[in-house]
Formats: sequence, C-alpha cells, structure tokens
Amino acid sequence: MKSTKYLLTLTLLFSLLFTTSSGANEMVNDFVYTDLEGEKHRFSDHKGKWILVNYWATYCPPCLAEIPDINRFAQDNKKNFIALGIDAGDSSIAEVKAFKKKLGIQYPLISSQEEALLAFGIVEAIPTSYIISPKGEVIDKHVGIITYIDLDELVNKKTAQ
Repeated sequence: MKSTKYLLTLTLLFSLLFTTSSGANEMVNDFVYTDLEGEKHRFSDHKGKWILVNYWATYCPPCLAEIPDINRFAQDNKKNFIALGIDAGDSSIAEVKAFKKKLGIQYPLISSQEEALLAFGIVEAIPTSYIISPKGEVIDKHVGIITYIDLDELVNKKTAQ
C-alpha cells in the first residue's frame, strides 16, 4: 500500500516535470522531409497555415494518447492548420504506414529522418510538439501530451487576436 502511494506520487511528479509549455518565438529554418509515399516536401510549403510538428514514437503510450485529439483538431481546422507527425522512434517506413492505418491517422506522418528530427534541435522527450504560426514563428514548445483544448487555445485564440 505504502509503495503504491510512493509510485503514484513519483508518477505524478514525473508527469508534471515533463509536461511543459513555453513560447519560443523563433523563426523556423526551412527543411526538407520525405513523406511515407517517398515524395519530398519543404517545411516552407506549409507557410500561411498554423503547423503542429509533433515528435512521437509507435511504442510511446503518451504519444498514442494524444493522437485522437491531434487527428480531430487537424480535421476540424483543415483550412488553416496542418499537423506533421515525425517519428522519433526510428521505426521503419512499413511500421509507420501500418501504425497510421491502424490508428486512422489523417495527418501526414514522417518516418525518422535526420533533417526533420533535428529541425528544432535535440528532442529530449516524447511526445514533444511545436506550434508554428502562419508567419513561420515558433510560438510554443509543448513537452508531454497535447490535447484538442491545448491546440484550440494556441491556434484559434491566436488567430482571433
């Protein structure tokens, strides 16, 4: 009983330590990535939209937990928002394709690629998400699960200002 309370307390503290949000206000350097079908894209192709860059892995439970909210927000805000999921778990393209199909993910997923993985510096924890304004400025770095409400507050509240 005592060890269970201790474990729960440690889990809560760990969650609080690794769920952070901060505004960065830096411009994103353009980078090239290849989608799951082998097509090359530039990050700047999405300029003019809000962009969520989400680093995740197929084996990460918090990453799995946030996918439905990201998926729904991307579908609800198609005109001014795109999510890019970047695999930080070094899964094969076939694994990422199967993962995308199994979970019904509607937004682009990008397999592990050095340029995409290092585009925002070293990602120290997953999930980690970056919110980029239509002007190409990083307005938020969010470590931990990002929710529909988080995205709505960051994207739609900023759009209304």
